[in-house]
Amino acid sequence: MKKSLFVISVFLSLILSSCSHKLPYQSIPNGVQVLIDSLNVKVQFYTNSIVRVQKWTAGSTDSKTSLMVVIDSLQSLDISVSQSNGNIQLKSAELVVKISETDGAVSYFDTDNKQIVAEKGAAAFTPYVSPNEKAWSIAQTFALSNDEAVYGLGQHQYGYMNYRGKEVKLVQTNTDAVIPFLWSTAGYGILWDNYSKTIFTDTDAGAKIWSDVADNIDYYLIADKKADKVISGYRYLTGKAPMFGKWAYGYWQSKEHYDTQAEIMAVAEKYRKLQIPIDNMIQDWDYWNGATNWSGMFFDKTLFPRPQEMMDKLHAMNYHAIISIWPALGPNTPIYKEMNEKGFLYKPVGWAGFKYYDAFNPEATKLYYQYLKSGLWCFGLDGWWIDSTEPDVTNALTKESTDYEMKNKVGKNHLGSWDRYLNAFSLIMTTDLHKLMRADATQRQFILTRSTYAGQQRNAAVTWSGDIGAAWDIYKHQIAAGLNHSMSGVPYWTFDIGAFVLGAYDGVFCNGGKDPAYQELYTRMFQLGVFTPIFRSHGSETPREIWEFGEFIPTLIKFDNLRYRLMPYIYSQAWKITNEDYTIMRGLAMDYTDDKRVYNIDDQFMFGPSLMACPVTEHQKYTPPLRSIAIPNAVFKTAEGNQGLHAQFFKDKAYKNIGADTIVSNVDVFWYTGRPSYVTDSMFSIRWNGTINPTETGPYQFHLQSFDAKRIRINGKQLKMVYTSVEQYTEVIQLEAGKSYTFELETENTSTGAARMVLKWKTPSLFAAEKVKETRKTTREVYLPKGIQWVDFWTGKTYNGGTTITADARIETMPLYVPAGSIIPMGPFVQYTTEKPYDNLEIRIYKGANGTFSLYEDENDGYNYEKGIYSTIDFAWNNSTGELTIGARKGSYPGMLQTRTFSIVVVSESTGTGIETAKKMTKVVDYKGKEIVVKL
Repeated sequence: MKKSLFVISVFLSLILSSCSHKLPYQSIPNGVQVLIDSLNVKVQFYTNSIVRVQKWTAGSTDSKTSLMVVIDSLQSLDISVSQSNGNIQLKSAELVVKISETDGAVSYFDTDNKQIVAEKGAAAFTPYVSPNEKAWSIAQTFALSNDEAVYGLGQHQYGYMNYRGKEVKLVQTNTDAVIPFLWSTAGYGILWDNYSKTIFTDTDAGAKIWSDVADNIDYYLIADKKADKVISGYRYLTGKAPMFGKWAYGYWQSKEHYDTQAEIMAVAEKYRKLQIPIDNMIQDWDYWNGATNWSGMFFDKTLFPRPQEMMDKLHAMNYHAIISIWPALGPNTPIYKEMNEKGFLYKPVGWAGFKYYDAFNPEATKLYYQYLKSGLWCFGLDGWWIDSTEPDVTNALTKESTDYEMKNKVGKNHLGSWDRYLNAFSLIMTTDLHKLMRADATQRQFILTRSTYAGQQRNAAVTWSGDIGAAWDIYKHQIAAGLNHSMSGVPYWTFDIGAFVLGAYDGVFCNGGKDPAYQELYTRMFQLGVFTPIFRSHGSETPREIWEFGEFIPTLIKFDNLRYRLMPYIYSQAWKITNEDYTIMRGLAMDYTDDKRVYNIDDQFMFGPSLMACPVTEHQKYTPPLRSIAIPNAVFKTAEGNQGLHAQFFKDKAYKNIGADTIVSNVDVFWYTGRPSYVTDSMFSIRWNGTINPTETGPYQFHLQSFDAKRIRINGKQLKMVYTSVEQYTEVIQLEAGKSYTFELETENTSTGAARMVLKWKTPSLFAAEKVKETRKTTREVYLPKGIQWVDFWTGKTYNGGTTITADARIETMPLYVPAGSIIPMGPFVQYTTEKPYDNLEIRIYKGANGTFSLYEDENDGYNYEKGIYSTIDFAWNNSTGELTIGARKGSYPGMLQTRTFSIVVVSESTGTGIETAKKMTKVVDYKGKEIVVKL
């Protein structure tokens, strides 16, 4: 018995000894560092709600200079550290962090010990070896709750809003912009500090973030229940978004491109003559005249003979103007030659014969800026459109092609390998340029780019969504793309109203800009544009000026005027973006997090706190063309009668030196990630021949998706091209079912780099379907988030939240709803943002709840606002007493109105609705800067 008791006591003592063993850790400022087997884990609080986590394995390091994070010091915090239950626990005033002593997984809790999010399992490190780099591929999985939604990660063309159950590949392309930050409705955000190709994947196994190249895992967890606080944490780490001049929030007119100085001036003068509101003109590429002069930082003297006179006249008409510049440089330009002499150019020759300069080299950007300053800025230009910032060395139309060409064709940059820095070009170029420009600037800087990255908001940069095609589904995708971009912490975004190309890149309007079906789409895109941070029309192939759109012109003018009447509201939100880290274009989940019905809504959003925009994303009046379809393989036969086509691949452009001769099933060349070995020269040609054997009788039209020169012959007759852009459509021809027609297609690669030739067609069935007359509804369903009443902006009618209503959506309007308690200042009708002082603002009160609004005003441009030279006036509506308190004015600035009138209207179905001035004001008050309480 004694022996048994002794054995039991020894066993228990061993258990207790084992349980009492604690993993040693090293205390560091605001955190700890611990070694778990071969894994180092480092956790530090940057604020009470922001935690940095780094993990690295044997042979690696935590050493790193961040390109995105600019905060370089820790706050002095009271962080307690304890150990229990196999965890090292760190606690701040707002957040509890636990590190598993078993696998280093980190979990996050609020101060009530409710889990916010947790890593799931150990970090993954896999050796990465390439000719350019030896490092690690890394991954960390997180366990998300079943009912949370996640957003952000930049701008992508997938067309979905909520990333739960999705995969998102973070690689820059022409139409995808990368920001490795996500926000969750569970009350946190994750900023993933890595620049290589990154993939977010959410499955039943967890939400995994994987990156191609790294020395360590490095991310920041930002915790707060409010979305704006999480995004504020992101900007605390990566930099504030500065204000633009008021002019930047007005209408922008652009196209690809104004050919001459006379043309752009004629457009500007016509807008003023027609009294259509506009602030900004954009000059796109080729003002330098020819590919060999690409972005040479000069105006061609024939096309733009007097640029100083042009800018002086534009400014005299109260325009601002920006111009397209590229990181790509033509070989005949002085800037190219000096960059080349200094070794600042990448080796590959791009698709227009240019070469890109290495923006990772600060000395190269200084040289770039010197040419820009002496050749363009000297004329008084107001901002810069930096195109092709992926960079698009030979093509950046797919994520796979960007990844391939930068690693395999460029390889290295000034900082290291493109494997490691794949996504950072735009961030670095705008960072260095903005610093140089800001040192010389008196007016607020403005940069428009096709790419972005975490931190780019600090560079006065706006992202646009690239060269999209004209189609209803693509247009709808821009809403989710723009919202996720904004919810990634970068607040300024825009898109090409009207789309960049009409009949290419999945666009369907090869009949041109005068097709009323296209003009209907343009009108709906324009309506959306009014409620985006930057309101800009741009595109190719057809003029984009408002007077070009036939029966839709009155609607376009109406919505243009609406943008300008809302300018006091918009400019005040711009101040909140800078001062409070606000986001103006907001997914509904940001403001209505507790309403899970909004999580997947991808066609409604908040524009500031008081306007819910509900764009119409389906056609009503005119049926759009249908997309061409793939040609079935069975339709093609060789001359011998076998299925397929005879394909010859030549090593030259003259169809002489054969590299390969084979049978293919279809015309489908998509060489974006490397050419076959038998294509050894940068210039080559391909010929397909055989017969085509249609199965329907009637009209056919061939669609050639190719950049290069091409010819298609049916029965020996070369077909005319009726649409030529980055893709082509042939004339319509008649073919009969059961007949066999000889077929020949030729193409020469006339530009270097990637090659594409995909052949599609439109069949008799598709043409017939286009002619079917439809009865289309002129309404759309709108969900009103719960917990509040909503007021129709156009009618004043009030609805309860938590319901779905059928809204009027005729082409002349767009559903727009205001949450009860809102206060919206409406400005005067103007031709440009600063035409009239706001000496009589219409103040609209939407009763039903208490509400506030802060009216911000300053000198409209310049950087004095950073010195506190501005004013604010706070409005507060008490719904129970019916009183509006207009607070005492705070601050001042030169030219500030000392006395003004506020025309106050309590919105109802009879007054204060729509774009027009209210029919009857509830009360008109004079304001001299002192607090006023107005009984309404």
